[in-house]
Amino acid sequence: MRARLAAAAAGAVVIAAAIIGSSLSSGPVTAATNTVEPLEPSVVLEGGRHCQRLSRVPRGADRLQVRVTYVIGGARDLHVKIRDQRGSISTGDLRGVSEGEQLVALKPATRAAHRATLCLSNPGRGRIVIGGGPKRLPSSTPGRDVKKTNIASAIFVRPGSASWVSQTGNIADRYANSQTGPLGRWTLWLAGMLALAAIALGIWSIVVAPGRPS
Repeated sequence: MRARLAAAAAGAVVIAAAIIGSSLSSGPVTAATNTVEPLEPSVVLEGGRHCQRLSRVPRGADRLQVRVTYVIGGARDLHVKIRDQRGSISTGDLRGVSEGEQLVALKPATRAAHRATLCLSNPGRGRIVIGGGPKRLPSSTPGRDVKKTNIASAIFVRPGSASWVSQTGNIADRYANSQTGPLGRWTLWLAGMLALAAIALGIWSIVVAPGRPS
């Protein structure tokens, strides 16, 4: 019994230390995303521009993060413009673009907006391919035959850095914005509670489960 209790206590300490260490580590302050992961080459910029809808633009973002999948034919510059019905929100230029995660500085910092448009363009020669994935068209009805199109992944970043703990409210807000069901952000808290319950059940089974040698 004592051996099982000691093993359970040691496991709980290791799990708690890992969670705390991960939660306190600092990183860029993500203000919002368009809920599309950059899983595949999705948008090709070659002498023109690509525009896509944004359901929401956060207030105070000064950078836009995109993933550049390929740079071909001497392409060097990436231009970003964000606008809505009121006019321009922010613009940005990335000089000397390269493959990988890229942060495009936005000027001025964004104002809060809904139903905006994000335009990406390659004003020079060559070809720039941006990572993204398929997303349902706003005009299509959810269902088996839903219409989807490939769009670029876009992440809005605010100034400074912060830990995961300090961003729990923002994380829940972004999660809720990506859900179409009525529960929204509550499903995230429910998932966390179920995970804690599973850990507690595992520890209980180690300590008090019958039929095990002491």
